[in-house]
Amino acid sequence: MKYINTRVITFIIILAIQFSTAAAEPLKQDNVHIRTWNQFANNILKLHKSLIADKPVRITSKPGGYAGRKEFYIEKQFFLGNNLISIIQWEKQNPENMHAIELFIYDDKNRVIRDFTAAYLPDYRNAPIQTLISLHQYRNGLHAFRSFDASGYRVIERCSGSQKGEQIDLMLDEDEIAEAIGDDSGVMTTENYRSCFNGLPEEAGEYLTPQ
Repeated sequence: MKYINTRVITFIIILAIQFSTAAAEPLKQDNVHIRTWNQFANNILKLHKSLIADKPVRITSKPGGYAGRKEFYIEKQFFLGNNLISIIQWEKQNPENMHAIELFIYDDKNRVIRDFTAAYLPDYRNAPIQTLISLHQYRNGLHAFRSFDASGYRVIERCSGSQKGEQIDLMLDEDEIAEAIGDDSGVMTTENYRSCFNGLPEEAGEYLTPQ
């Protein structure tokens, strides 16, 4: 993606592998979470198929992996014109297993306005280790996005650009967002934050089903 979640899949999986190798057992099972997050991943794949159906798609392919698993997956990138529509990784040894997927929705100016991500661990595939729904906004020289997981929790906020000659680069993770909400003198009350994020939905809403 263009400043968005470019290579977020790789970053997520690297962190996930570090976690999984340190853990003696998989995380405690949560059937609602498992069902919801797997369905979200499947819905991204369904949307991918509908977006490229009967279109002049250009596809690139390359192997990828991690330390000790140098060619764990095959990554395919799908383009319509100059726009990257999706990135999908399939396990090399188990080609039916989708390892990760990232999909981008563009506006009429070829800017990403939504993107969806789901990524699995190499092991313990009962549900994705990470899901993201990112909603983007472009205004007055600023590009902001707000990301949610497939359970609807706000997990990332980022904004960069220039306004009134000032360079802005804001990023909040899940813990920082939770801490800032309700803080009457915190970052969310600043002019820069409002310039970046006012107008962006505070809930994933209908986009919990990728569309």
